[in-house]
Amino acid sequence: MPRLLPAGSEVLPILTRLTGFAGVFFALLVVFAALVGDGTASLAVEGTAMFVVALAATVIVLRFDGRRSLNVIGLPWSGFAREIGRGLVLGIAFVVPAVVIAVGVGGLRYGPDAGTWIEYGGTGLWAALILLVAATGEEILVRGYPLRVLADRWGCGAALVLTSLMFAVLHGANPNVGGLALANIVLAGFLLGLICLKTGSLWVASGVHMGWNLGTGFLADLPVSGLEIVDAPLIEVTRAGSPLVTGGQFGVEAGLAATVAMVIAILVVVRTEIPRSRWSRYLAISAGASAAAPSSPDVSERPAQAT
Repeated sequence: MPRLLPAGSEVLPILTRLTGFAGVFFALLVVFAALVGDGTASLAVEGTAMFVVALAATVIVLRFDGRRSLNVIGLPWSGFAREIGRGLVLGIAFVVPAVVIAVGVGGLRYGPDAGTWIEYGGTGLWAALILLVAATGEEILVRGYPLRVLADRWGCGAALVLTSLMFAVLHGANPNVGGLALANIVLAGFLLGLICLKTGSLWVASGVHMGWNLGTGFLADLPVSGLEIVDAPLIEVTRAGSPLVTGGQFGVEAGLAATVAMVIAILVVVRTEIPRSRWSRYLAISAGASAAAPSSPDVSERPAQAT
């Protein structure tokens, strides 16, 4: 079975690949910014830039790294809508304990707001679209090629830790960020990376990422990582409660409510039996597991098969 890195490779091949990926990403980002121009900064534009540039950089790097397809990082086109939907449900479910704790313990309170159900539905659909593009872009950037390279050489544990720290660094300049917020973002990165490794699907992880942001930013009408994503009709926060629990102006990710919710989500994913996918099987074999590898040289390009 083909590998991204040869057996026994040292640090230099890893740094070469990751540095090359980062270089291509930032070069394309500069080009995208020049084409879009100034004065158009918005979540929609920034999210689209992240998605387009991260995807393009990944395609370019994979072409030079063995002419591989996006399948090897968990982005097969077949069944992607089903996988995103599956992740979306999980992501929203993971938000529920955080909101319950924020209301029950942290003193978060809600009241009615102006608007109609038609406005509510339209706002929700628009928010979902924007958040899906932005979340998928971040997943490709952090848990696409970089996670695969790191897991291939140093194992899943090291890959999860390093990419989770990278995920926190990406959010380090967000408004009202603090120590607890960054710690929770590390936990979120660990959760999303774990989902990638257990399902072999970046689409599922993107759906979970989107679901969490949609659940907090639209359904709960709270900031998302310090950003006011959308003002949901019909519902309004009337009291923010204790910032230590509810997260204050950064949103629930900066509070202890999210810490508890993230830990619960991680435990659920760890203890859930998920059929091993193509990517999971690949990682097990490359780590020296006893599973037998199929003889066909192009197995890494085939659809995932449950075992």
